[in-house]
This record gives sequence, structure tokens and C-alpha cells, in this order.
Amino acid sequence: MKFFDFKTVIVTPLIKLVLKHPNIMKTKIFMKAMVYFPDKISKSYDKKIQESKTDYKAPISEGLENININPEKILDLGTGTGVTALLAARKFPKAEVIGIDQSKNMVEISKKKAEREGLNNIKFKIDDASDLSCNDDEFDLLVTSNAPIYLSEASRILRHGGNFLVAFSFSGKALLNLEEDIIEFIQEHGFKLLKLSKVKEGAFILVDKM
Repeated sequence: MKFFDFKTVIVTPLIKLVLKHPNIMKTKIFMKAMVYFPDKISKSYDKKIQESKTDYKAPISEGLENININPEKILDLGTGTGVTALLAARKFPKAEVIGIDQSKNMVEISKKKAEREGLNNIKFKIDDASDLSCNDDEFDLLVTSNAPIYLSEASRILRHGGNFLVAFSFSGKALLNLEEDIIEFIQEHGFKLLKLSKVKEGAFILVDKM
């Protein structure tokens, strides 16, 4: 091991902590951070992605290729600047795609990007992934990338037999090492693992609602 292997020493235990104690993501300080920081970085976010050596889109793009259902309604949780929602809208042009985020600035940027690309099957709105305004069993595909995951809400709004695609552009090896913990975590909320795959520096997790 290197003198200080950040992914091994910090990221893996952190992911494991969240898997074992998901309510951490519902604390007041965490929820405030999920509004404050996205608003703060919204204007420079896409530029940083473009300049980064990390292929941000690779895990979500690969994950979308592994979906075997034909979704009619898709929700992108924590859409940010709409990267994942836009990829899903292109992949499934006949589906209705909705991207939600707590950050007003992120939502406005996403709307402008969709308008520039002329995509008419997508819309963006402000909403809270931990307490969604969506109806029960409303969607047949959920997607998210580099965002907090609230499985109880995901299970509520996803139809039986629907898929949930979770992607991270980082810590792919750490996620593979935690496969047993991930399976235990998702089973508690009525999901089963379809595929966990490392893609470049990141990974995607594809699950099915039982």
C-alpha cells in the first residue's frame, strides 16, 4: 500500500459506515450541506468535469447499457447539472425523464442544457431525494450518479420489477470490496442486485425491486 492510500484508508470505511448507518444522510448538517455546496459549485461544476482526468460519464453510460427493461418514466435523483438525466433521455427517447435536485442553481443550469440540446422528453424540478413529492410506484427506472441514496424513498416510488441504477465516478474498487455489505443493505429495502461492475475509476450498481 502507498504511504497514504486515500481510497483504502478513508473512502472504503466511509462507504461502509453509510451502508450500516444510512440515517447519517438525514441529519440536519448533512441535509444543509446538500443544498449549500451544490449551489456554491453549480457554475463551475461542468467545467471541472471536463477538465478532470476522471471519466465522469463512463459508469452511468455503461450502467444504462445494462438495463433490459423499456422504461416509460425515469427519475434522476440528485441530478446536479443534469448529466445523468440527459444521458438517460438520449438512451430512452420514448420515456419521460425527470431530474430533481435540492439546488435551485443546479436545476436552472439543467433546464438550459436540455433546451440547448432540444430534448423534449425531459424536465427538471426542485425536490428532496430523502422526502420526494412523487407518488407511490410512479417510476419504472431510477438513476443517480455521485449523490446520496435514500433507498426507502426509492423503493416507495419505484414499481415492482423496476430498476434502480446507481453510479459513482470514483471508488470503484472500494465498492467491489463491499459487495456483501451492499447486497445486505439493498435487500433490507426490497431490492436484489443485478450487477455491480467497476468502470474505469468508478462503478455502477444495478438493482431490481422485488
